[in-house]
Amino acid sequence: MDKKQEDSRDLLKDVISLLENNKLLDLIELLEEYHIMDIFDVMENLDEDMQIKLFEVLPIDMSASILEESGPDFFKSILSNIDQEHGRNILEQMSLDDLTDILSEIEEEERHKIMNLLSKEDADDVKELLVYDEDSAGGIMTPGYIEINKNMTAKEAIDHMRENALDAETIYYIYVVDNDEKLVGVLSLRELITARDSVIVEDLMSENIISIDVDEDREEAVRLVSKYDLIAIPVIDKQGVLKGIITVDDIIDVMEEEASEDLYKLAGSSEHERDVAEDQNATPLQQVTSSVRARMPWLIIILIMGLLSTILLTKLDFVGADSTYVNILFFLPVILCLGGSIGMQSSSITIMTLSNKDMTSLNNTLKEILVGIITGALCGLIGGAGTYIIINNENIALLVGIAIMINMIFGATIGAFVPALLKKLDIDTSIVSAPLISVILDFIGICIFFLIVTIFL
Repeated sequence: MDKKQEDSRDLLKDVISLLENNKLLDLIELLEEYHIMDIFDVMENLDEDMQIKLFEVLPIDMSASILEESGPDFFKSILSNIDQEHGRNILEQMSLDDLTDILSEIEEEERHKIMNLLSKEDADDVKELLVYDEDSAGGIMTPGYIEINKNMTAKEAIDHMRENALDAETIYYIYVVDNDEKLVGVLSLRELITARDSVIVEDLMSENIISIDVDEDREEAVRLVSKYDLIAIPVIDKQGVLKGIITVDDIIDVMEEEASEDLYKLAGSSEHERDVAEDQNATPLQQVTSSVRARMPWLIIILIMGLLSTILLTKLDFVGADSTYVNILFFLPVILCLGGSIGMQSSSITIMTLSNKDMTSLNNTLKEILVGIITGALCGLIGGAGTYIIINNENIALLVGIAIMINMIFGATIGAFVPALLKKLDIDTSIVSAPLISVILDFIGICIFFLIVTIFL
């Protein structure tokens, strides 16, 4: 256990002790020394009664920040158990883009109840944000920005900024619009506060604006922010009207999500398995089901390609070799390939799961073994049937089917176990796991294959 985990467990014990002894002032003094994410980690490990008790004594801004980081289940649980007026005050402090992200995952009836707690202005903003696709620039933008009219003086603009700064996500960029709310320029806070009071904003602003259309893919926003080193990027509609901004913290979230999505696809899985893996409320059955559903299409493709290559090999004439053993050897590559493929899937998913979620190595390994058993049985049936069609021999078909299943079970087990072991030994799993697992699975696959051949023949 590293120092961070020890500190987290010590904090959890202290919080539980103070809550049980009703030392609420001491509790608040303690939590003020910690980051919001540390407090959120503690809250997730408390039972519901203690969560509510802790939440009710936290300062409003701290409560709002915690809810911004939470998922829909935690969010609903808290709001349904605290005083309605207290909940309304917390929601007013939340960032509208984070609130919208959470509400988009909540059932319509529950969402309507929460929307009723918002002010009319905030509710209208949230409704507008909910319209946009979550993968678009509009889906990740926030209406928390400062805009000024191009005809204002510098003094008028500063006064306007002071009045609206509390609701803004960032004040480093100030966006300039015309009388039709169209984005026409941008200037920095430094340029504004160092200008003479009488200077017109239009004379200060830069017309070289980097912006993005509200319906553009969010990955384009990432590219623009990265290319031009922006803190935020304005979002406009087809008419050029300013609709919101995307801040750099949202860009980082998108980058992490897209990178995670790409890694799961690279491992031969899908977004669905990622979403279930990151859902702390997902049951073991849901995790296993999502893994099987995500990985089977790729494994079937590998199996079909392997059987096609076997068909080509059977057309070759090996003179002087026993036909039964030669026919069996034709299926060795597809058996090894399937074991290696599920092993690499299991290894890749394990590395990502153990780094992103508080899941124990044992639970993850057991899950991967179950996935290996189910996918192995399915691929074994398909492979055995394909083998019988190719060479019309029941014994060899049974042998190949069993070899595929056993090899895939071993592959999934080792693929999950090796990264967990390397992490326990503080060895970089991403560097060592792939070549090490590949060698181990090839060796074990050959041993399993010839052991089964020996037993059957």
